Amino acid sequence: MSESLKNAVVFSCTETAPCAYNVEFKLAPESVTQEFNAAAKTAQKQAQLPGFRIGKAPLSMVKNRYKDYILEDVERAIQSAAFEKLTADSKLDIVSFGQLKAENKPAENTEYVFTIEVETAPSVALPDYKSFKIEVEPGDPADKRVASRLEYMKGLYADFLSVEEPAKKGDMLKVSYESDYTPAEDASASLKRAAKADDAWLWLNEPEQFPGIIAALEGAVKGQEYSVAVTYPADWREAALQGKTVNYKFKVHEIQRKAPIESDEKLAEKIGAGSVEKMMEQFKADAEREMEYEQKEKGKEKALELVLKETAEFPLPKEVLASTVQREFSRIAESLVRSEKDVEAFKADQDKHMEEAKKNAEAYLRKFFILREIAKKESITVSSAEVDAQIKGMSAYMGYKEDDIRKMLERNGGTAELQADILMSKVLEFIAGGKK
Repeated sequence: MSESLKNAVVFSCTETAPCAYNVEFKLAPESVTQEFNAAAKTAQKQAQLPGFRIGKAPLSMVKNRYKDYILEDVERAIQSAAFEKLTADSKLDIVSFGQLKAENKPAENTEYVFTIEVETAPSVALPDYKSFKIEVEPGDPADKRVASRLEYMKGLYADFLSVEEPAKKGDMLKVSYESDYTPAEDASASLKRAAKADDAWLWLNEPEQFPGIIAALEGAVKGQEYSVAVTYPADWREAALQGKTVNYKFKVHEIQRKAPIESDEKLAEKIGAGSVEKMMEQFKADAEREMEYEQKEKGKEKALELVLKETAEFPLPKEVLASTVQREFSRIAESLVRSEKDVEAFKADQDKHMEEAKKNAEAYLRKFFILREIAKKESITVSSAEVDAQIKGMSAYMGYKEDDIRKMLERNGGTAELQADILMSKVLEFIAGGKK
């Protein structure tokens, strides 16, 4: 894009509603003609016309043969220059663009005029957020957390020992089972295991391996068989079993029960800490990090509560609100609709869900625009390294590759949302952390 083209574009902005402007762009006839000539010369370099070597065809013939391509290039170049100039020279804080409108396509020796509706960030009258006194209640002290961690780890690393008593919740049962469900020959190994297995281990704890199995096998005795009807929920992890009731026959071969580790020395040995002292030092460091994180999050919650309370109401951009409502509505639908039965229930309450989506969207945008304004005032930004770190954390939590998460975010427009979330978190940390 040439600087002369950008300089030749003129624009005017007319406010049409709160946070909404109509922008009209104009380019003089001689500038339009210059752009056609420039585009034709670019096309001429690669033009292949009968009787002429590549790049040697007359400009007039190139314009005639490749007129559609040249027109597309001219239109794209003018509009790109116009938007770049608008972004650089206007004082509008644009947050969304509407549809471009033009009565005519660009033509040589003719003024080119087009318009576009844009929405801007609302004007936010910020409170004196630097004077906020952020006070949060302390959580459990470090020594209590360390003691809790010690007991948890002793249970986690406990040995399972065979017992002769009836089974109870938390026990591990060695069982064989069969069912009246026959999976397809090409079914997954996990689906086949859900139908029949020999000498499998079944833990009577949450999450259940079979829905209702804890209640069904509590009190089970070694060597006995038990008939159990298992009804799988509509959102069960194996799609082939969703909503089905399957009849099982379980035979209990062995019952094992946790024998918690009694001594600190034994636990230190189990987890490879080297010594009780080193283990306790690690537990203390973990507790202190946990306390610091909790206090920081509580401070951010308090900062948000105060900044929302102390900021006057302001209008929201209409189209931005509409798209955010739709996004929230989709999220509600995804969380509630798991089967055909859920679809009908969701439709019956569609108006209620839409109201909820609107409420969520308004709350989110109000928070976003307030914190965005503070970010601008305090020069708080989000770096690519911070986005990368967040994606890395998502990868570890979700079990997906980082590249796959990036592609998923790009497909559904989630990258901008992720950046916004990071920015808002940084602003709240700024307010809560006394960084003044």
